Amino acid sequence: MAKIQFFLGPCVFFVLSMNFSNRNIIYRAAVFAIFFIVALTSTSQVIVTGRVTEKRGEPLPYVKVNVAEASPVMTDTRGTYRITLPVADSARIEFSLMGYRDTTVVTVLRGTSMILDIVLQEKSELLDELQVVARQNEGSPYSHIKLSDVQQMVGPAANVEWLVKTLPDVSSNNELSSQYSVRGGSYDENLVYLNGVEIIRPQLVRSGQQEGQSIVNPDLVDRLDFSPGGFEARFGDKMSSVLDITYRRPQGIHGRVSASLLGGTASVEGSISNFSFLFGARQHSNSYIFKTLDTKGTYNTSYTDIQTILSYKISHALDISFLGIWSRNRYGLVPLSQTTTFGSFMETLQLDIYFDGQESDRYNTLLGSIALDWHPSETFSMKWGASVQSNTESELYDIQDQYWLYELAIGSTIGQVNRFDRGVGTFLKHARNRLATGVYSTKVEGVHYAPLGAWRWGLNVSYERTHDRVSEWKWVDSAGYSMPTTYEVPGDSLNEPHSPILQFYANADNMVHTIRTAAYLQREYNWITDRESDLRLTVGGRVHYYSMSIPVANTDSTAHNRQVLFSPRINFSVKPRTKARIMFRTAAGLYQQPPFYRELRRSDGTLNPDVKAQCSYQLTQSLDWDFKILKKPFRLTTDLYGKFVDHLVPYTIDNLRIRYAAENSAQAYAYGLSMRLNGEFVEGLESWASISIMQTKELVKGDGYGWQPRPSDQLFSFKCFLQDYIPKMRWWRMSLTLFVGTGTPVSFPYQTDRSSIHRLPTYFRVDWGNSIQLSRFPKLARTKFFHVIDDIMISLDVFNLFNYHNVVSYLWVADYQNTYYPVPNYLTARQLNVKLTMSF
Repeated sequence: MAKIQFFLGPCVFFVLSMNFSNRNIIYRAAVFAIFFIVALTSTSQVIVTGRVTEKRGEPLPYVKVNVAEASPVMTDTRGTYRITLPVADSARIEFSLMGYRDTTVVTVLRGTSMILDIVLQEKSELLDELQVVARQNEGSPYSHIKLSDVQQMVGPAANVEWLVKTLPDVSSNNELSSQYSVRGGSYDENLVYLNGVEIIRPQLVRSGQQEGQSIVNPDLVDRLDFSPGGFEARFGDKMSSVLDITYRRPQGIHGRVSASLLGGTASVEGSISNFSFLFGARQHSNSYIFKTLDTKGTYNTSYTDIQTILSYKISHALDISFLGIWSRNRYGLVPLSQTTTFGSFMETLQLDIYFDGQESDRYNTLLGSIALDWHPSETFSMKWGASVQSNTESELYDIQDQYWLYELAIGSTIGQVNRFDRGVGTFLKHARNRLATGVYSTKVEGVHYAPLGAWRWGLNVSYERTHDRVSEWKWVDSAGYSMPTTYEVPGDSLNEPHSPILQFYANADNMVHTIRTAAYLQREYNWITDRESDLRLTVGGRVHYYSMSIPVANTDSTAHNRQVLFSPRINFSVKPRTKARIMFRTAAGLYQQPPFYRELRRSDGTLNPDVKAQCSYQLTQSLDWDFKILKKPFRLTTDLYGKFVDHLVPYTIDNLRIRYAAENSAQAYAYGLSMRLNGEFVEGLESWASISIMQTKELVKGDGYGWQPRPSDQLFSFKCFLQDYIPKMRWWRMSLTLFVGTGTPVSFPYQTDRSSIHRLPTYFRVDWGNSIQLSRFPKLARTKFFHVIDDIMISLDVFNLFNYHNVVSYLWVADYQNTYYPVPNYLTARQLNVKLTMSF
């Protein structure tokens, strides 16, 4: 009918307007021809575009879109398609993908273009979702975790980084911190991306108590990809790892509210026509947790943040989105006293400390980014983004510690304990430290799908401005008097006099300007051999231009540091045709990390403008093996790796504070073996366990001590994240997180003899969570209340189930003979937490 109307309209117009005079026939025939051609070219085709996703909103690539009247097309990696149809009343469009039900849609064709989004349903015989994700990412060097498969995270800091710490090659012996070390690297060697924006962490944090919450809101996260090394050229220039976090794409209107003894969260999301929004807010306080610490006093902690993502689909080929984050962290402490018992059965000591003064720390973050996503065809897409991140930090304290050191002995009466005076002293600590960091960045990235794979390229330009004002000192009075003295350090051949007056002093006002320009290009290949082996190859490289300037104090001159860096990287995988689903992967590359501000600053606050980029040469051999246990799919991933670091800037760690030497004076190496087994012990809940064995050492040139363990040297670790429920009691769910790790090296803060190595005790922690889902009770689910509310979950968590006393650092105190003793700073003890979560 549409075709008849298409031809009949011009014909009727032509006939009615004719007067059949000879002089007008040619003129009107020409007008009719022009009208006919214009109408034919403007209305003879309809362009249908859309996006194909699965039920959770994840895009589905390579879906076949077939129409009888047109050539079939495939969706791209974003799940989008574009097909041109001839004019008709309606069209029958078929969508098909292996593992999903074929879907046929009969749609009325209106206008010259239309949008048709489709959601495909999994087949009933399809294996669980974990296996599907693995198929989509075969050959990838990344660990993938979808947050919808994690029903409950349990721990004092139940954030995304808490999950990352359960992965192999990741080390962190502090449950209050979101910072971690990977394969022997420092905390500053890890890349963290949030929706494509690199996140800059606070730098003045000295302990986990001060840090508060992570900037990443787990209620908004869709998935995370993590690589402990060997990642591609499209990621940035740091030496250890990359964590790529993606926030959820809203599908419909949903919300979630939770409250616990540690605070509360709220999130809401929605999608209206071409506009979608995602909003989250958190209020968190660790004051309840800090009650279990040895240091008693008044803790005033508060972490508040607001985050939002706004997206709008301008057309079928252009999307725009905005990410905004505001966070405020406050840490206040008025300490009163501390009592710590330590030592061995042969010598038990007790330290009593009485405090005067207080501490007040503030950390604020403001982040905004805008992104344009242009995908005009199935074979090409490009994304432009710009971001601004501002971190302002302040660390203010004046605290006097007066301590008494006692030796404990069992008396003659049962239960009697005698105390003998061993030492007395005073510490006076002062700080007025303020740090302001601004990062302004813009980048453009593109993907072109070529035969056998794709080209990826990108260009990023950023400007960093850092203003650091340091005023910090520490005064020590041992045994009631202040004078130069000597304290014995085991193995120290020098043992020269050290003045206890201002044992530590730093005073500076630094301004640093940095411009970074980085570009990458990589080619991905994927082909199948004659023997049906699947081969994948990714080859790429990065070019980084680093320019830093530092105004020299009291002069008009400026110190400069300019470097040009090239980092080639390669990743190859092969999946032979065998009954056992095995894949071998090899990754190699050069990773060069130009200095950030912390690597430039010495412990006294002065800067070294001549610090060069640290270089890491890495080689990783991996094996992925998919198999079944009790008819359930599992994957075992094994990595054997080695890396060598040149131009290393050595550092020491005191709790979480890293103090760099600000000199490229060392070399280092690390090698190890790691394994991860993951799968779904029960349907819909993913669990995993990981083992890591590693050794890392460094050689500081000219110190004469040879190769010594690095501060992050953790020889062995075992981690487990388990989710489970009883089949006949699906309303009850359990999650358990287990950490076991050998201690890392620790030394006296001003120790000169690096050959005397001490280690922290083994870190052991179990967090156990239990939850009840009220929607699982049939009688409650049928009530009117649950017609509005999707679910209500009541949780009871037990932190540090076995009440194991983990040590995070040491406080060094002297007795009357100036013999220094390491007094352990213990982490949190066993604690209960109750949580209520409601989703709608």
